[in-house]
Amino acid sequence: MTFAQIIARLETERAALAARGAALSTEGRSLIALTEGSGARAWTSAETARANEIVEERAKVKTNLSQIDAQLAEVRAEQVDDDRLTQLAGQSHPTGATPPTARGDEVIHQDAAHPGDWINADTGERAAVRSDESLRSHPAFERMQRHGDEAVIGHYGSLGQMLRALTTTGASAIVPTLWAGEFIDRVRNKAQVIQAGASVIPMAAKTINIGRLTGDPTVAFRAEAGTITSSDPTFDNVTLTAKSLDGFVKVSREWMQDSENGDDIVVNALADALALQIDLTALYGGVTSGAGSINLPTPPNPRGVLATLQAVLTGNVLGGATNGTALTSSKVYDEIIDTIFKVRAANEDPNAILWSSKLAQQFAKAYDTTGQPIRMPQAVEELQRYVTNQIPSYTQGTMANVATDAFVGDWDKLLIGERLQLEIEINTQLYAETGQVGIFIHWRGDFAVARPAAFAVYRSLGGAA
Repeated sequence: MTFAQIIARLETERAALAARGAALSTEGRSLIALTEGSGARAWTSAETARANEIVEERAKVKTNLSQIDAQLAEVRAEQVDDDRLTQLAGQSHPTGATPPTARGDEVIHQDAAHPGDWINADTGERAAVRSDESLRSHPAFERMQRHGDEAVIGHYGSLGQMLRALTTTGASAIVPTLWAGEFIDRVRNKAQVIQAGASVIPMAAKTINIGRLTGDPTVAFRAEAGTITSSDPTFDNVTLTAKSLDGFVKVSREWMQDSENGDDIVVNALADALALQIDLTALYGGVTSGAGSINLPTPPNPRGVLATLQAVLTGNVLGGATNGTALTSSKVYDEIIDTIFKVRAANEDPNAILWSSKLAQQFAKAYDTTGQPIRMPQAVEELQRYVTNQIPSYTQGTMANVATDAFVGDWDKLLIGERLQLEIEINTQLYAETGQVGIFIHWRGDFAVARPAAFAVYRSLGGAA
């Protein structure tokens, strides 16, 4: 959803609230008129009750108008930043020159002394969130909290309660940064690419530039008084540009209001949905065929690991035989070992394997000629192994519905940029006929492979039926 669309929706909601407030004021004045003038009389019990309802409803309208005004101000400020960043990104700069930095724009590079750390060039702080660290303890988090968050947190108490309250009004809201951080931590705990070590980088702007080394310097011995041959490393940038990812659940009004833990169930369901899509897109974004039903064109999807290798480093995409590759019982791990050493041959250090439950099941069922389980080779055992069923089973030639892929990599080199701005939208009209409420959540972020040589994929391995 674009900023213009968000602003248009908020303005429409504000106009509707303002109109409702005006109607309530008119009705209130009509009631007051009954007690004045020559025909003055006392209110009936029904009119007294209605007067009290008008007072309560006008207070709610006033509160909602204040919240929408705050959201409009925030979104318009974000739009100004993004427009400025887009303008600067379109400017050309001499080779080797550093582009100007807009307010909130970031330049990230990898720490030469600690290659696993990504550093914000502007602040000198760590840019990436450690795998065992809460997003809320990251240095960037405090700077990204918005004015007015404390009032919203005090009013609702929790993200779940905020959801429950909004289901009765059909409104939308920008989630306070504290709760956004908590929600993103839930997603991080569920996404297997992040558990494998992907670098999560909070984005303080729509676009961030991440420097990377593309060519190593070389050294050589020389004879006495011989000429020293120069060799310069080469660099370029990986750019993360926030894209929109949307989640949606549909619940009945009665269930949401009556279930004591309904709000938490909905929040967890949305976190699950976003985590699954992050896994799928991080691995297969940009792939439109050859992986079953997966069809994730770029744009709008970010480019994931497989599509990046297919575009810039095809030698790291192994397998893909016409009829797939059946695992041989006596050499069941050979293809995985080949994939691991494809990465190591480029002087990279893989830390984890991602595969599907069907492929993991096939390895678990590998036995030797005496019926004993085959021991996992050390080269495989020393890597972490994560199962995600976002890696599909598909048909490859005569290998029907069991072909699947294995991803090996140094997952720190997969970058996931996350904007700390979540928006929740409640639609009470779309499913009004069935008494249901639509709950939408809008997340913004991007993926990029910082070093393609740090990854390899073996395609069309035979998993369990």
